[in-house]
Amino acid sequence: MRSFMRVEFAQGVRANSPRLVLMVEMPSEVMLKLRAEKAAPQERALEVAMLAAPNRQTGLRERPMGLLSNTPAQVKAPENLGEPAYTAEDGCRAWVIRRPKQLTGAA
Repeated sequence: MRSFMRVEFAQGVRANSPRLVLMVEMPSEVMLKLRAEKAAPQERALEVAMLAAPNRQTGLRERPMGLLSNTPAQVKAPENLGEPAYTAEDGCRAWVIRRPKQLTGAA
């Protein structure tokens, strides 16, 4: 039973603000460990997302993008996500779903 989390970074809350959206997959072993520790999966998803996109600066005044949301997600066809942008040692994987045009550096 793998779980997916949608992690979204943005420069603001407006609909037209630059956004960076990642989909983070957490394998069942990680979820079982988190439940045993009574830890929130959102925390681990955020850690993986930040490792997958370490440079979240945009060209607009070089302001870093802050966390906008971190919510559970359902992916109907995970195989359609393609190759992950990042894979953690514990098996968590992250895909960049949406990136702003102004994003500098690799995400």
